[in-house]
Amino acid sequence: MSNGQLLNTQIDQDVTLSGKAFDAMLGAVVVLDDRTPVYVSGVTRWDSATHGQSIEASGTLRKRSLGPDPVTDDDGGISHGIAGTQFVLENAQWTLAN
Repeated sequence: MSNGQLLNTQIDQDVTLSGKAFDAMLGAVVVLDDRTPVYVSGVTRWDSATHGQSIEASGTLRKRSLGPDPVTDDDGGISHGIAGTQFVLENAQWTLAN
């Protein structure tokens, strides 16, 4: 079972995740070892001491839409957006991993 599949069984639960701290267009993420991104609610980007480092982050796991779905117009043009729902860690606390 991949991390993404396992996370789907832990929605609305308190979890501790291990991964790397990176910045994405919609905010700071913890990228798990299978490359599943988990957004950290309320954090727009990691500080320079944390970015790129291995971390452990704890909080309540949610899954929700972070923006509008892309829309294709009559001419085939596609708007900006993010399809579906994303994993989000709320009330997160983190430490650098040893």
